[in-house]
This record gives sequence, C-alpha cells and structure tokens, in this order.
Amino acid sequence: MERLAWIEILDRHGDVAARHPVHAWPVRVGRAYSSDLVLDDPYVAASHLEINQAGDGNHQVKILDSINGMTIDARRGKQTDATISGNNVVRIGQTQLRIRPFDYVVPSERLLPGNAWVRRWPAMITGVLALLLTHLLMQWLSYDRDESYRILFSPLLGDIPLLLLWVGFWALIGRVLSGRANFIAHTVIASMGIALFMMLNNLLYGYVDFALDSSLMSNLLSGFIEPLIIGPVLYYHLCLVSRVSRRRLGIMVAMLLATLIGIGLITDELTSDSALTAMEYSRTIGPPSLLMMQGKTTEEFIAGANGLKSKVDE
Repeated sequence: MERLAWIEILDRHGDVAARHPVHAWPVRVGRAYSSDLVLDDPYVAASHLEINQAGDGNHQVKILDSINGMTIDARRGKQTDATISGNNVVRIGQTQLRIRPFDYVVPSERLLPGNAWVRRWPAMITGVLALLLTHLLMQWLSYDRDESYRILFSPLLGDIPLLLLWVGFWALIGRVLSGRANFIAHTVIASMGIALFMMLNNLLYGYVDFALDSSLMSNLLSGFIEPLIIGPVLYYHLCLVSRVSRRRLGIMVAMLLATLIGIGLITDELTSDSALTAMEYSRTIGPPSLLMMQGKTTEEFIAGANGLKSKVDE
C-alpha cells in the first residue's frame, strides 16, 4: 500500500519519539482502539482529532470530540480547526504531533563535530593528570618541610573528590534532561578548566606581578581574565546537557558572567574604604632574571619614606 505521509510523535525536547505511516486519509487520532492512531495519553479523548489533506503539502486538523482541544506551536488559545504545514506542531493532551508528507524536503546533512575526542578515555585520563600535575606543581612551589606529605596527598585527597562531585552534578542533569550522562566529556571539560584556572591564579598572576613589581594582575586583571575561563567551562557543560541552541547558550553565559563581574566591581567599590589599610605587595618571589622593572635603591626608598612621613606629620 502506498505511503502518503508520516505522523510523528515528539518528546518534550521536540525530538521524534515515534513515526506512524499514513496509507489513507482521513486519519483519526485518539485513545479508542478504533482510531487509526491510538495514543496512550489520559488527556486525549477517545476520538480526539481528525487529520486530512488540505492541498499544497498542507494538512487540515480538526477536533472531533474533546474538552481539551488542541494548540498549534505552543501558542496560547485552543483551536478546533486549523490548516498546518509539515513544520507546525499540534499538541493534544500531553502529546505533540507533527505531520510530514512523504515528499517533505529534509535539511542538509550536518558535518560531524570535531570534538569527539572529549568523549574518549584517553582525553579523560589526560585531563585528570593535567589537573593533578598542576596541583602538584603548586604544592612544590609552596613547599614547607613541616608539611611535606601534602605534596603528594593533597592533590589526591582534595582534587579527585571535588572533581567527582562537580562532574557527577552535570552528569546527573544530563541524564535527566537529555538522557545521556556524558561523564567522560564533563570530566575532560572540568579538569582542563580547573587546571588552567589554577595555573593562572596561583602561578601566572604572581610571577607577572613579581616581574612588573606591581599587583596589577592579582588585584585588577584577574577579575576579568578568570571569567574568560569560567565562561567557556560553563558553556561546554551546558552544551552537553541542554537542547537549547548554542547561540542562546552563549548569550546566557555571557549575561551571567557580565552580571558576576558587575557584582564584583560594585562589591569592591563598596568595600574600598576598608581596603585602604591593606598593604599592596606581590606575594610571589621569583628568580631575579624574571624582573622587568628595576626596584628602588636603598637611598630612594629612605627618601620616599621621609617624604611620606613629612606629609603624615603635616
């Protein structure tokens, strides 16, 4: 028998959950076993909907006997009769339907994403090792003989449980929302992001401040650079768990980061008076070869101190 069209049943994400071929018009949809398409939805009437041809590739949908009616494309207001195309979604009860003619032109084939490597075990092992080695480097640079055991045990006892909690949180959301946990991919994203964050926050900022003899990186630029790391990490986590378009996700993450930066600036401004007594100095000591700015001589330092003392005395 010739196939005339397909009736697609969509899930809550808009993906096709089932397809039913149409061999003759009209098609009756409902819970009654005499229907052409039987739905297991308690909010659908026994004889709920009739679908027929309307010409030009469109279809006519009409309510037969229902108190809940139907909506088209999630618009407000129930309808009893409508002409729809192959892209319109009809909702009856808690079921979403779409009618596609047999000659419906499907979109072009998509290119496979080039980031499949993040879903593989070698990538996860590399990411976790990068995180542990970064933490180990931080511990070695701040080595204390009285706490030498921390160099080996602190990364294992601190990083791994926190990483598992963070990744488990996103994997659980992904399983609930999209049906896929993507545990390996979330681990790669989180471990790489945390390792980069630690390298910047605990290594780069301090050595740049030491080289320039200032606190510019630690106190000023870090508030803008760190969101550039946190933003992509959140973005890629959300891409794995959400069906929202990547453009919309990017806008949402950018707005969130802008809000956080704004809150940070406002907080700094409100607490600026309490920070007047805090001495600004570089907390990192590096080799003299890194110095790019020449420090003051002893005579210049004493002269500056005497000038400051005279101002205080006045």
